[in-house]
This record gives sequence, C-alpha cells and structure tokens, in this order.
Amino acid sequence: MFPRGRVAADEGDAGMIRPLLLAAVAALATAQAEARTLFSDAFDPPVIAPLFPAPGGTFQLPPGGPSDALAWLLGELAAGQTTTVAEIEARFDPAFLATTPASQVQATIQSLRTSYPNAVVTDVVGITPMRATVVIDSPGSPPPSGYLSLGTRFTGDRRITVFSASTYGGSVQYAQDRTLTLEQAADKFATLSTSPGLFVGRIAPNGQCSGITARQGTTPRATASIFKLWVLAGVARAIAAGPVSAADGVPLVASEFASGGIINSEPLGTVFTVQQLATLMMGNSDNTSTDLLHQLVGRGLIGQTVTDSGVVQPDLLLPLLGISEQFHLFGSFPLAEALTYVNGTQAFKAQFLAERIEPLGPFAGGPYANTSLYVDGSWRASAQDVCRVFGLLRRLPQGSEAIRMADAALGSQVAQPDVRGEWDRVWYKGGSLASGANGLHVLTHAWMLEDAGRDPYVVVAMSNAPSGGIDTFAVQSITGRLLELVSLMP
Repeated sequence: MFPRGRVAADEGDAGMIRPLLLAAVAALATAQAEARTLFSDAFDPPVIAPLFPAPGGTFQLPPGGPSDALAWLLGELAAGQTTTVAEIEARFDPAFLATTPASQVQATIQSLRTSYPNAVVTDVVGITPMRATVVIDSPGSPPPSGYLSLGTRFTGDRRITVFSASTYGGSVQYAQDRTLTLEQAADKFATLSTSPGLFVGRIAPNGQCSGITARQGTTPRATASIFKLWVLAGVARAIAAGPVSAADGVPLVASEFASGGIINSEPLGTVFTVQQLATLMMGNSDNTSTDLLHQLVGRGLIGQTVTDSGVVQPDLLLPLLGISEQFHLFGSFPLAEALTYVNGTQAFKAQFLAERIEPLGPFAGGPYANTSLYVDGSWRASAQDVCRVFGLLRRLPQGSEAIRMADAALGSQVAQPDVRGEWDRVWYKGGSLASGANGLHVLTHAWMLEDAGRDPYVVVAMSNAPSGGIDTFAVQSITGRLLELVSLMP
C-alpha cells in the first residue's frame, strides 16, 4: 500500500500541487500603440465552455503526453490487470527509472489497482502539455481517493518523467478550520505570516474590484510567480493586436533558460506554440516558458499592462523583470548594489538593467544569497492589484483568440482538489520563493471563480515572511476554507 498524506500546494516554480509521495517577434510598436483599446469597454456576458468536459461523468482531457500517459495508467488499474516490468520500461523515461526502479513503480501501480480498481478521473487539478495532476477513484466510491501526478517529455516518445501517488481524504482543510466563518478564516490567515495580504471580492463587468473582506489587501506584498499574470496579459494584447498568434511557434533557445524550467530538459530548438508556453507558464509556473514569452512580446508591452490594470504603485513592478533578471538581483550582486536597483528611480533601473543585468544572460547561480530581497526586492503588488489584473484579463474581447488563449492557460491549474467542479470557470496563479535554510519566504495564491451570468469572485492570499518559515499546509487549509465559503455565496 502506498503512504497516505495531505496534499500540498507547491509553486516553487513548479506550479502544480505536490503530493507527499513517490517518488521572435520584433518590436510590437503597433501593439503598444493600440494597447489601451484591446480590452472590452462594454463588457459582453461571457460564454463559458468547460475546459475539460465530462459527459457521463468521464473527463475529456486534451491529447498529448500527460493525458496519454494517464489513459494508459487508468487502463492498468482495471480489475484483474497486471503490469509487467517490460511495460514499465517501455513507458517510463530511463532517467526516471535510474532513481526509481521499475519494480517499485510496479508495486505502486499494484497498490493503486488494489485500492481503486477500475479507477476513473473524478477531479482535474491541473493539465498542461507536460504535466497532469488528477484525483482518481473507483466509480461511486467514497473518499479516500487517489491523488496522482504524472509528467512526460514534450518531444520524442513522450515517456513518463514524473510519477507520484498519494491518498486524498476528501478535504485539504484541517479539522479546526472547517467551521470557521469568513471573517474568522480571514483573521487566521493574517496570523500565518508576518506580512500577509488577503483580498476576497468580486469583479464587476467593467473590471473593477469590490471587496467582501480583506486583511492588508491594499498593501504591496511580494507576489512571487503571480507576476506572470501581467506577462500573460502582455501576450494576450499582442495576440489581440495581431503581431502574435497563439499558434505561432517559439523555439527553445539557451539564452532564455531559467531556473525551474521544466522544459529545460527538452532539446534546443524544440518548437512550442505560444499557447503551449502560456499554459506551461500558468499551469506549471514554468520559468523558461515565462522568459521566452517575456522576450517574445517585450518589456514595454508587458509594462503597459501593469499600468493599465490599475496597479496602485506600478514602480514596484516596473520595469517588469523576467525570471533570470530578477534572480540576478538575488544572487549575482552584493546586497548593497542590488538595493541600489531596488530603491532606484525608473531611469536608474532602466540603465542598471541594460548595463549590468541583461549582459549576464541566463541565471545559473551566483556568489550571493540576497534572501532579504525575496520579500522586499522582488515583484510586488497588493492583493487587490492582483484582482485588478484578473479583471483586465477577463475583459479581453469575448470570443477572440486572445481570450481563448488566456482562458486555456489560466484554467489549466486550480492548485487543489474540489475547486473546479464548483464553478463554470476557475482561473488560478500562485507562486513561492524559498531559501534552503529558512523555507518559504513568499507563498501566494490567487483564484478567480466564475459562474456564467454572475460577477466572478476572487480570492487572493499572499503570505510574506522575511525570516521564512511559512507553513504550506496551514495556508492551504485556510485558503481551502475561504474557497469553500465563497462557493456558498449567492
């Protein structure tokens, strides 16, 4: 039998929930000139089609490596089925089997088969071109359920590179959190880090955010990978303006490699579509996908989305750095020098960026560990600012290629079970920054939750702790309760 455990949200620029077990485009001058007109002014009611339809209760997943691997695995869980070592060796990447023997994989599959015979997917947590995270169970069986994470190569025979399994007992909430009211849950969230930021509210048709409850919701906090929402908005504007299409191919180049990029293992020159990169950026928080898109559409257009979204203190985000650029501030300069950038004027930042940071290229480690900058010197915005960028994205022209791209990317991941099924549309982005000595300094989650014909809700929960030590599970429990309470609102 495989071990039981809680489910933990882990962005750490992986972007997906982590089970506890087992292991080209030139200048976009036209796009920038038209940027302010590319979002709907008179909002049309959205037509929300499910990203993962489930006719007859069976989820239809997009074709590709992870879905194909999942289909194979579910076939292996049929009652009376057996899985041979030869089958495992044909399906799994040799590098994976070098650390996890085929016999161990075989035993795990048998444990799943015993616990969940004839299993089907009962909840889709996340699906991207390289990763799948789902809940499985035997048809009609009550919890506990199985919780699976699968990853595959993007190219070649797309063998399995990630496989882990754990149990899911039916709730991510601690028992003591399950009876909290909204205000009580908000109060408790505010105790889970030294510098919290919480905003629970709604988005009006004009994109304006109104609060239901908040704790320091207008105070800028480190966003970690939530900054990628503004990158996505820049991509959407480039698509809406016409220089870029979601189907355009973008080759993988070494100059845009970033730490935490799951696509880094693919061959140089591998071509990803803009849509695939956007989905990997949002659904897996893939950092190399982020820097490829950042380079594609350009800092100027992305920066325009920051100001147009209504960020109250845009200078804290601008110029919007890519992953390697930000990490150079963390590790390539003495702290005092890095702080001259953080505290500098926009003119100084632009010069420092052009002369000192950009020539360094991809970040591959450095001699310094400026962990104090994780909270006070990285991408920063308030929880309410995050709501505003959701509002900006939601006002992309209905039915356009731009909104379809954004919807597919943002809807590819919901971070934990029992969220997607409550709503017609769920958009999610989260992030984290951690040090080896002190754990999480930044842990952030942001959901937009929408039913057709109703203004969407937003839950943005930002935990910052200069000394580290943020408890992932405590935050997950409270955000789980907040999501549940919001789902019960009229």
